[in-house]
Amino acid sequence: MCYPDESKRAGEVSQNLTANQTQIKRRRGGQKGNRNARKHGFYSGTLSPAETSQLWNITNLEGVDPEIALIRVKLQSSLQYDPDNRRVIREASRLLAKWYSADYRLDPTDRNYLKTVVENLLEIASIRHSAGLQGSQI
Repeated sequence: MCYPDESKRAGEVSQNLTANQTQIKRRRGGQKGNRNARKHGFYSGTLSPAETSQLWNITNLEGVDPEIALIRVKLQSSLQYDPDNRRVIREASRLLAKWYSADYRLDPTDRNYLKTVVENLLEIASIRHSAGLQGSQI
């Protein structure tokens, strides 16, 4: 019988085999710690020093709950970088409605109404913000 590596002596290992064994198998998608796609915005895991200061001011000076203050800071940051991002507006309105409905025990109808109202207000604010940015660039 003829084997593919007959020319190799017994005990000698192919270079390809050792090279493959030393490489660590990577999983699909982004690797742990990868921040290529998300450096700022609503879904980033950290706050910049300016955002931390703003969060502290909103929480302590204005008396707003920390959860609401965090959503407010993250939403403002996200819309500053991408004012036309409707997904951020929908997610922020969903989180606000969820928080208020749990805190004030709203029924599903009131929760949906609150979510719609908040989403519409954020949409209007986003349009005004982007119009202000476009007006200043002209």
